[in-house]
Amino acid sequence: MTDFLLEIPSAVPDSGLKQLFVKSPPFVVDYSDSVHELVMWGDPVGGDEFVTDQDVVIDPVSLISRVRGHYYFLILNRKERELFAGNSLFSILPIYYCEKEGEVVLSGNALELGRYAGLDTVSRRFVLETVLFNYPLFNHSIIERINLLPSNSHMEVRQGSVKLVRHTATEDLFSADPLPWRRAGESVNAAFLDTVKKYIPAGKYLNAFTGGLDSRTLVAAGMAAGGDMLCFSFGAPGSKDVEIPDLVTGEAGLPYLKILLDDDYVRMGSLDNGIEFILNASGTASFVRGHYLYAAKILKRHSDCMITGNFGSELFRAANVRGVTLSPNLVSLFSSNSADEAFEVIRGSSQFSSLAKGAFDEEWDQLKQSLLTLPCFNRNYRELTRNERFYVFIFEEVFRKYFGAEMVNQYIHLKNRTPFLDAEFMKIILGTGYAGVYSEFFEKNPFKRYKGQVLYAQIIREAAPQLGKMITDKGYCPDDLLTLAGRLKVVRGYVRKKSRPLDPATDLFSVGRAFRHNAEFFRKVFVRPGFFNQEIMADSGQVANSTLYTILSLSIAMAAAEDREIPLRRNPKNDI
Repeated sequence: MTDFLLEIPSAVPDSGLKQLFVKSPPFVVDYSDSVHELVMWGDPVGGDEFVTDQDVVIDPVSLISRVRGHYYFLILNRKERELFAGNSLFSILPIYYCEKEGEVVLSGNALELGRYAGLDTVSRRFVLETVLFNYPLFNHSIIERINLLPSNSHMEVRQGSVKLVRHTATEDLFSADPLPWRRAGESVNAAFLDTVKKYIPAGKYLNAFTGGLDSRTLVAAGMAAGGDMLCFSFGAPGSKDVEIPDLVTGEAGLPYLKILLDDDYVRMGSLDNGIEFILNASGTASFVRGHYLYAAKILKRHSDCMITGNFGSELFRAANVRGVTLSPNLVSLFSSNSADEAFEVIRGSSQFSSLAKGAFDEEWDQLKQSLLTLPCFNRNYRELTRNERFYVFIFEEVFRKYFGAEMVNQYIHLKNRTPFLDAEFMKIILGTGYAGVYSEFFEKNPFKRYKGQVLYAQIIREAAPQLGKMITDKGYCPDDLLTLAGRLKVVRGYVRKKSRPLDPATDLFSVGRAFRHNAEFFRKVFVRPGFFNQEIMADSGQVANSTLYTILSLSIAMAAAEDREIPLRRNPKNDI
């Protein structure tokens, strides 16, 4: 659905845009008039209305501000002899580019672009960043000389030159005087319900339904809108992400599809989908997220469009979850009192020790200079609070580097619509105290954090009141957030959760089971001595941790970058 490869000459071509494509995607919007030509692909929600508006200005800024969804675009202005190439707000679907024989070549996949351009040198800088932070922080790709288009930017070609232009500054979306959240509820509720309607397609669509509040709020909004909705979730048998939706949809009379990551998935779906996930994501993510691809292949039988709660928690609630999304080293960058302090912590981390000793000294020196440009150290952001600086990075980099990897995989099979990231709704929510950006940095006080969940409960009560009375994976109901007695119940649950250690055996998506089942394969993955510390690989088929997962996944992607064969167990059920 989004696979493409195109060549842009340094001089704006007289020929039509579609002739630039070496590999052409299915275009959703294909428009031409006496001055402009525009093609869009992916999922430009409202793209047809944009081009038929008589008063519209066809340029990147107008397009991105008016067209919802996740998509790519090319605009040719014949009169001004200029060409624009870019992607939607926050650049969730990636654009990789390189120069080849005087032309700029673009693709949605760095590995495919490398094969086409004859580039196969692995970027050590990319490897360093990915090991330290779970994904690359900056715009390097896995292949040298292939770069990622920066967030909220587009490419301009005019008068024989190519330049990158930033079209949206995230910090400009923040408010210096947000409306207190207790006064904003009614207007925000209405705005959200109206926003969701714009994303619901005419036919049957899928609505993600986990045990949490993001997806339940979207289900409630879908019920209020009256669309033809099929709820779905996936997870290991017995996990809350499948049991709670099963219970709630049964009581509410909603159609529901349960995708179990069971023994059959572990044996026949986990390895091939995990490897495919790595390659589709251009090496930016590990095989542990292959279940997203596995589920997408099943879901496409039912619809070509799904609505998910991606980005909701990050928008509403104060950041507080360290892990794969927010790695310890990333948190250290933004919580340290100085750059030197942060560098010392990172240099002493277990992630750094997993690299071959001395192998990345030059790249580490380069990376430290780049880290100084981040909002946490860059003086251009000194007027923002620590949390606001952190949120600039979350919006511009975490969104596309972490969530983008799963979404680019999903978009091969079906569209993932994310109403929480709607540009107009974001302006509204960021104008109120509901937004997590206005909380304290890594706020832990449950009395202060709870306001980030109140909005969910308010929307659910207005849209589908029955869903507010049913339990969530937090152990309480959405309606509990709206009463004093309920809030005390929420706090008691929070205290119990903090006092109870996490169960290391919890395997909600069968990641550990899949790793153990495929241990024979992972023992055979070649992990290069010149890149990685071989001592930590000694028990690679038995010891499970996120750094090991990252290194094994990088090793698979590195083999693909160099066009070497990857041992892949073929399975006739791989394509579901």
